[in-house]
Amino acid sequence: MGYCTVSDVRVLTGVSEAMLSDSEIESLIAFSDQQIDDDLGSFSEPVPARIRHLSALLTAIKIYTRPDLRGGFSVGGFSVSGQHVEECLERWMGEVRRIYAYYGKVVREAPSTLRGV
Repeated sequence: MGYCTVSDVRVLTGVSEAMLSDSEIESLIAFSDQQIDDDLGSFSEPVPARIRHLSALLTAIKIYTRPDLRGGFSVGGFSVSGQHVEECLERWMGEVRRIYAYYGKVVREAPSTLRGV
């Protein structure tokens, strides 16, 4: 069982099952949970609320950075602009940094996010 649920991720992202199946999101949750285990250590039941939220945030970030969703998306009457995606990513990364700081860690930046001088 993952630290968060598929519905936790869907609430954050607004991504429907028509866009990503539950099993696809569960796979992304597994990657996020492994990142948490590697960075902060393992957590057992009951999982702290911060860790549950961190798992959902990391998974939501993985979803919104997919090339097919990064520029925005629309399903039925629900629409998310590319600007909204970027704003969400920025806000979520701030929350991730805050949770990591709570556990005395710093968020590892992916090489693609490092800027040259």
